[in-house]
Amino acid sequence: MRPAGTLIMLAGLVYLVGCFGVTVFFNVPMNEALAGMEMSSDSTREYWLRTYVPRWTFWNSVRAVACIVSAAMLLFGLFWMIQIQTQPA
Repeated sequence: MRPAGTLIMLAGLVYLVGCFGVTVFFNVPMNEALAGMEMSSDSTREYWLRTYVPRWTFWNSVRAVACIVSAAMLLFGLFWMIQIQTQPA
């Protein structure tokens, strides 16, 4: 596989793990745990402030960075591939 193709493949892997994986294994389970709580209880408020918001925000930031890195890698790989294809043989 050529370097540009490898970079594009790695972009997909970064997206799969960093965006989709974080969503499936961290954000969704936290959302479901919160949805199962009694919204008016003090323990839910405590969970929301001390656990949910900091953890969810951290994992959402990881997801955002992974998406940005993946997009940058994909664009760079595509531009690299186009540059290679347009060079005279």
